[in-house]
Amino acid sequence: MSDNAWSNANLVRLHKAVLCANCDVISEGLNGHCAACGSEALLALSRVLGGTIQTGLTLLPDLPQIAIEVARRNYRSAAA
Repeated sequence: MSDNAWSNANLVRLHKAVLCANCDVISEGLNGHCAACGSEALLALSRVLGGTIQTGLTLLPDLPQIAIEVARRNYRSAAA
């Protein structure tokens, strides 16, 4: 792809990417909150996808089990 194709893209590095279980938006999850709705129900995508994590980075704390189940349910319904 050319450089112009990426100019309008919203890119998030994997080690910063979080999926909001509340609104299904992927963002950087700044300050432990979803950038779109402010929810704290975030799933660190690097943990799910097995991405390489640089040393010294602080990851978001593990989600409560209910938030994980909501994310799984939404993923399964979207894949169907």
